[in-house]
Amino acid sequence: MVFELEHMALIILAAALGAWIWRAMGLHDRALHMARQHCSRAGVQLLDESVALSRIRPGRGRYGRPGISRRYAFEFTVTGERRYPGFVELHGQTLVRVELAPHPFPGDGPDGPDTVSHLRLL
Repeated sequence: MVFELEHMALIILAAALGAWIWRAMGLHDRALHMARQHCSRAGVQLLDESVALSRIRPGRGRYGRPGISRRYAFEFTVTGERRYPGFVELHGQTLVRVELAPHPFPGDGPDGPDTVSHLRLL
C-alpha cells in the first residue's frame, strides 16, 4: 500500500512539473510575439528572433492580484550596427510592459537629428 502511494505521489509531482514547463513554454512564445510586435511598431529590428527569461519573481498585477511576474530580455537594432537591450514583462499571461533602451530613431543618419527614443507600453 505504501509503495503505491509513493508512486502516485511521484506521478502527480511529475505531471505538475510537466504542466508548469508546458505553460512556461507558452508564455515564452507569447513574450516573443509581443517583442516582435513592439519592435515592428517602433520601426526597429528584433535580433536573433528570440527572448530569454531573465527574471521570475512573485508579484502583483494591475489590480493587486498576486501571481508570478516574468521578464524576458531581447536585443534589437536600428541600423544593424549596434545592439540595444529591451524587455517584455508579463504577470501571468497579461502584458505589463515592453521597454526598449534609448536608441536613435529609425532613419536618423549621421547628418540627422541626435535624438533618442525611450518607448514604454503600459
